[in-house]
Amino acid sequence: MFSKINVALYSMESIKKLFTAKVFYEYEGKKSELASLQNQFLQNIPCQIQSHVKVKNRIGSILIVEVTNNNVAHKIKMTSASILKKINNNASLKLDKIKVRIVVQSPIPKRQANKTSISSTARMKKLSKEISDSPLKTYLKKIFKNK
Repeated sequence: MFSKINVALYSMESIKKLFTAKVFYEYEGKKSELASLQNQFLQNIPCQIQSHVKVKNRIGSILIVEVTNNNVAHKIKMTSASILKKINNNASLKLDKIKVRIVVQSPIPKRQANKTSISSTARMKKLSKEISDSPLKTYLKKIFKNK
């Protein structure tokens, strides 16, 4: 049994080395590049809209930015030429275009779902049959009469 475990651990070592060497190294490089682009982008836009903007990706010379609403997207589109000029002056890479995506946030539901489980409903029905006459018993009977 121990020989099977040792063989399994030995074969997993090569897979671990593969992932740490190639895939995760490229992922970490992309992550650090986007973080530096995010910092540069935030330095070159007005402070009022900085919290509503996130640099999502860079594909070639196109910078993809996500915003929370249309007003922020419009401001970035209108000032994109000056933003690109400032970023290109500070960075070694040259960007040609800013593509803006509006990320719609899902609204908070107005009505909360009833989270009573079937077992709790069964217990309440059983309780309404077991207790003596009281306002609670009449109320419980009214509730379960409709269901």
